[in-house]
Amino acid sequence: MHNPHAATESDLPPDGHADEHHAGQTELQRVLREEAQTLDLLNKVSAAVSAEIELERTVQVVADAATELSHAAFGAFFYNVTDANGESYTLYTLSGVARESYVGFPMPRNTAVFGPTFRGEGIVRSEDITADPHYRKNDPYFGMPKGPLPVRSYLAVPVLSPDGDVLGGLFFGHPDAGVFTVRAERIVAAIALQAGIAIDKARLFRSAKDEIERRKEVEVALRISEETLESRVAERTAELAASNARLLAEVEAREKAEGRFQLLVEGVVDYAIYMLDPAGIISNWNAGAQRIKGYQAGEVVGRHYSLFFTEDDRTADVPGKGLARAAAEGKYEAEGWRVRKDGTRFWASVVLNVIRSNDGQLLGFAKITRDITERRATMLALQQSQEQLAQSQKMEGIGHLTGGVAHDFNNLLAIVMGNLETMQRMLRDPGAPSERFLRCLEVAMRGAERGAKLTQRLLAFARQQPLDPKTIEVGTLITGMSELLRRSLGESVAIETLLAGDPWHVNVDPNQLEIVVLNLAVNARDAMPRGGTMTIETSNVPLEDDASAKQVDLTPGQYVLVTVSDTGFGMTPEVAAHAFEPFYTTKDAGHGTGLGLSQVYGFVKQSGGNVSIESGVGQGTRVRIYLPRDRNRSRSAQLPDHAPREAATGNGETILMVEDNEELRAHSKEVLLELGYHVYEAVAGAAALEILQQHPEIRLLFTDIGLPGGMNGRQLADKALRRRPDLKVLFTTGYAHEAIVHDGRLDVGVQLLAKPFSYASLAAKLREVIDAPIH
Repeated sequence: MHNPHAATESDLPPDGHADEHHAGQTELQRVLREEAQTLDLLNKVSAAVSAEIELERTVQVVADAATELSHAAFGAFFYNVTDANGESYTLYTLSGVARESYVGFPMPRNTAVFGPTFRGEGIVRSEDITADPHYRKNDPYFGMPKGPLPVRSYLAVPVLSPDGDVLGGLFFGHPDAGVFTVRAERIVAAIALQAGIAIDKARLFRSAKDEIERRKEVEVALRISEETLESRVAERTAELAASNARLLAEVEAREKAEGRFQLLVEGVVDYAIYMLDPAGIISNWNAGAQRIKGYQAGEVVGRHYSLFFTEDDRTADVPGKGLARAAAEGKYEAEGWRVRKDGTRFWASVVLNVIRSNDGQLLGFAKITRDITERRATMLALQQSQEQLAQSQKMEGIGHLTGGVAHDFNNLLAIVMGNLETMQRMLRDPGAPSERFLRCLEVAMRGAERGAKLTQRLLAFARQQPLDPKTIEVGTLITGMSELLRRSLGESVAIETLLAGDPWHVNVDPNQLEIVVLNLAVNARDAMPRGGTMTIETSNVPLEDDASAKQVDLTPGQYVLVTVSDTGFGMTPEVAAHAFEPFYTTKDAGHGTGLGLSQVYGFVKQSGGNVSIESGVGQGTRVRIYLPRDRNRSRSAQLPDHAPREAATGNGETILMVEDNEELRAHSKEVLLELGYHVYEAVAGAAALEILQQHPEIRLLFTDIGLPGGMNGRQLADKALRRRPDLKVLFTTGYAHEAIVHDGRLDVGVQLLAKPFSYASLAAKLREVIDAPIH
């Protein structure tokens, strides 16, 4: 076993007898005929394997052609096959000898002789394999089994896929020594390259065929596979053409080399294949190019290939840039409009491969073009249909959401308006009972509070609620909610908590997280009307690799998992699939808004995590919440306090209130005065700055974010703080305004009171901000 030696050719003597000269010419003619026959057969093999999709016929064509061209007594093609279960096994085909003669022979093993081929390490050519030092090294035969045809001359070429995987090997033998030449080795290597492409094509076709039977949606994937396959075929065809051009350039003149290359590619009609010199001048033209572009060879050879580009592309020097990219990177691939001879356009997929000599000199380019106009039109039509479907589904969702909002708000407004009208009538009747008046007032307040909560849940689902995140430990928060949960769930529901022993911290809004846990607890209670057990668990979950994170639709990282499960009646798969949608509920009318789980979903997503639901009829429900770990444990977090408190009053401090809504401004001023504060009021930012300048006793600026006059509340606060660095600022808004909220979270240092606010919440927040130290 040795490396091939380069074959040498004899030159005709400069002078000699006429007979010797005639004999030399005859020999040269014989060599040229043989070379032409070889190229013709190679062309036929290329056309056959390109058109064939059945693996068994492909390998037989390859084995027969390689056996004939290498002058082997017999040849064999061993190739790997994968069955439907994904298991790999080896098949083979023979040429030049009856298959029955070798039925009893064992399959080749990974021995010292066969191993290099099956590992794809390179070509093995031996003039006498029986004299090779690697021969007779393996039992039980210590050589070759006895058979009808002994082997001395030995040639083996690995067959590789376009990706470099070993697909099998071509093996050839002859009873005489010294039969296989360097030329035979090159021919078989070229055939092995085509065989690898053909087998890869057959595998892809078989895989695509199986996939079509399993799924109707494979059409898009099949088109992608076909495009990938076409790209590979085009690339390999270009490489083969380039290799053939270099080989012929070393043997004969450039003109004959181009002619023989033309024979190789002439049969390809689905691709335009032609050669360019280093400057982009066309040097030859195949039948596929004529069919696609409409030009005869005589009309384009010698002209620059920019002839086929649009005027805009030529102005932008797209042809020149393509040549430069190919020369720098070895290959250039693109899609775009190209122009036929008759002026019509077609959408082309193009591959431009560079051709270099053995010493690296640029010889030119192999250009391959494919007309994919119909395929592009099909893909665009499919994309348009998908966009129309998505828009239709979006509008349906918006209609569902709008209807739900209108339904619930109309109910709430009916409660508030009806009770307020009753109170108006009672105020006109001095003899009306005060108990009924108070009862109507309480009902109206509950309706208004339910409206506020409905708005908050809608904002949470839309991820528009302003979050005030803090670094907390979830287990501590849940422990602090124990009494609240017991009051909310009642005695028929047992509560179990399984908290992590060494818990990680998270950076979330603790008040909103409490609402999430409470929503899930109430859902669990409603799912267990006869009682049961609700379990809350926390754990640390490292999802460091892409695979584990992808399973729960998260980016790799570390997360804290909060799981809330119950032993209730559970949900069907159809109900679970819609559980997070707003206003979707299976409860009776008046027993739920359908926004509880959608609020959970919006909050978790806005906090950078994810939530999933697992349920089954009669098997209970389990909701998993993943929250990203926060490693900054130095920041302290004040958890919500559930102890009832009296409203904190003012100590005569002066407040500047800025609100453009007249009725809300009047109401807020009355509340502030009632709480014991002095109040100045303004409608817009410019007027507020004038008041602030005139009254240095103002301690706090209480401003809405959305203001008229071209200056919002955040801009007003910035200007006011530049004048009065000691001034305290409290913002108010009804949604996550971009002036103070980014990525759903309040800017650092911002104090916010969300609308609508109650008397008690306003009183508490004012004292918190006024009493806080100045940083």
